[in-house]
Amino acid sequence: MNKTSLQASLTLEAALVIARAAIDKGNQLGIRINVVVVDTAGNRLVSLREPGAPLPAMDFAEKKAYTAANFRLPTEAWAEVLEGRPVVANGLAQHPKVALFGGGLPVLIDDVVVGAVGVAGGKVPEDLQCAETGLDALNALS
Repeated sequence: MNKTSLQASLTLEAALVIARAAIDKGNQLGIRINVVVVDTAGNRLVSLREPGAPLPAMDFAEKKAYTAANFRLPTEAWAEVLEGRPVVANGLAQHPKVALFGGGLPVLIDDVVVGAVGVAGGKVPEDLQCAETGLDALNALS
């Protein structure tokens, strides 16, 4: 097998570190959130819901993670990417697994996307702060 055909992905343990740190940050902020961590293809590895978090927000957390993993950029970047491109924006917005607003971040190891985290349940800046805290917790391990 050719080494270039291998693709790195998050481990379950790494995904748990990210998710738990994001939930803890939500608690510090006084919000109840949903967190989904996915592998590099956007498949769910970990899904955590703080009791009392809005249940429909779990779907948004998963969509944010899926979008960040597959497009390899933070979901908040879509506002700028799609500015002046209404046809593309409308098409992407209709995709059942895509979220085009903040709270989803790709997980990078040595500049390679190995997964993503999506947070939903708070306001977008709070969701983003929780997702960033999850990534910071993973980075602190290395």
